[in-house]
Amino acid sequence: MHIPEIVGQDEALRLLDREMASGRMSHAYLLWGPRGSGKMALAKRVALAANCMNCGAGNAAGDRSERGPDSPLWYCGNCSNCEKILRGVHPDVCVVKPEGGAIKIDQIREMKWRISLKPNEADLKTWIIDEADRMTEEAQNCLLKVLEEPPGDSLIILAAEDPGMMLPTISSRCHEARLKAVPVEELARWGQSELGLDPERARLLATLSEGLPGRLVCLAQDDDYFKVRDLIISTVRAVALCGNGAEALAASEEFLDKLKKASAQAVDGGGSVEVQELASPMGACDLAAGWFRDLFILSITGDESLMINIDRIMEIREDVRKGEPCLFSRWTVKAMQTAQALRSSANPRLAMDDFFLNLALPE
Repeated sequence: MHIPEIVGQDEALRLLDREMASGRMSHAYLLWGPRGSGKMALAKRVALAANCMNCGAGNAAGDRSERGPDSPLWYCGNCSNCEKILRGVHPDVCVVKPEGGAIKIDQIREMKWRISLKPNEADLKTWIIDEADRMTEEAQNCLLKVLEEPPGDSLIILAAEDPGMMLPTISSRCHEARLKAVPVEELARWGQSELGLDPERARLLATLSEGLPGRLVCLAQDDDYFKVRDLIISTVRAVALCGNGAEALAASEEFLDKLKKASAQAVDGGGSVEVQELASPMGACDLAAGWFRDLFILSITGDESLMINIDRIMEIREDVRKGEPCLFSRWTVKAMQTAQALRSSANPRLAMDDFFLNLALPE
């Protein structure tokens, strides 16, 4: 079990560390935040710190002097518990993940039974539920019974993107820690130091990943993402102000076909979630909104450091010369409205046709 570095989440780390150091560790934690913020890395870090034989909850001494003042949720990494957790083979530390898109009641029933048993080697039975907000209603009700009467030697850690998708009674029985996006400059520095990225690429990836370390790592390794991004940018640039409605409608049809093929290739080839999302009509409109946002910002401020698409600055300058700030603002809003309509189950072809006609024939 590789534990990625937890970037930019000092507040959550210290909150959890204080609880553990106080000897009043909760039986359940809810770690929530956007995908790529480091929820599972933090969950595994909690499991390590709680079970470490040299500093964990089961160590009577609980000697914080060994941790060091700047090492929240410290673990030794060398004891039997740490080594097995790090290798993903500890019998008392288990992970539940969605199967077929959801976490089902049978998975939680098995957890409920196994967590009721005495630990094999550690002092705690630790269960991590990844994507806990994808539990079915039946699974949530089953989990709630465990949280209401937890075994004394148990620790349950939920990792979720949207806790609003879970029963409020589950959240209320967990101590919460929220993970947030990392400031772009901080994440870019991390990309340089830890991933060996050059400064320009680190800044670009930190911006495109919206401050999410996990997403930055994926983008750094995924050329397909940038191929789809190039397709989207080149298409909206070609359609914008082309002045021909028939040409815009033909471009819309061809564009959707290319997105569909790119999405299918990503799914069939095990491509990243980032590529799959970008290759959707919603993802394409979101990216288009970011492109037009750059045109608007540059046209009114002239400050290129505020650009999202900082690697395409020459094209942004060229496009800014073709229109006015009010036009770029309208296009930005239209792209966002189209993305929202698609999320609300609008017909993709009709929505994209309307969007492209607005680009080609602005009022």
